[in-house]
Amino acid sequence: MDTSVNVDTSSRPAHEPATAPGRFVVRDACHEDLPEAAAVQAVCVREIGQGVIPNDVLTEVTGPGIVHTTIEQWNHFMDDGAIFKILVDRLDMRTVGVAMARVSTSSDAPTPWEIATLHVLPEARNCGASDNLLDACIGNRSAYVWVFVDNARAISFYQRHGFHVDASDGAVDDSLGGVELQRLIREDIIESQ
Repeated sequence: MDTSVNVDTSSRPAHEPATAPGRFVVRDACHEDLPEAAAVQAVCVREIGQGVIPNDVLTEVTGPGIVHTTIEQWNHFMDDGAIFKILVDRLDMRTVGVAMARVSTSSDAPTPWEIATLHVLPEARNCGASDNLLDACIGNRSAYVWVFVDNARAISFYQRHGFHVDASDGAVDDSLGGVELQRLIREDIIESQ
């Protein structure tokens, strides 16, 4: 089964800037969307992993094999009730972002919900599309998320949405070559969903 997906990350035409109203739309993902969504995640992990994840590990965790594994895993998560949203560029109907939240299985989870992934390609950043994607995925739910400890952009993004840096010591992700992770938590939100 060929699960390779090409994601065009080239610049989009100047006549339709990222800030154009309605250019990016969030919708529920279905199983058929997962290959393109997993490819978006791989592109974004390559970007944020440069200089953080050892090159050999980065190549392995963003290659076709891991994309295929991600698709299989996400299909199971979707079947088990995880919330999947994708961000679509209406210019060409490409998936340019993905978010997934699920009920945590961790025994030390500070909230019931975990944001397991949220990635947006560069052309859809800094225009509110990422905010819309997060809101569509978790709404007002209390949730937590793990980010690279040095990813100031991600930390700032989540803090703008009411998350705070957890006082714990963080964690180390050995599957990413020993990358240090920081947990952010949003608590005490009135559950409306």
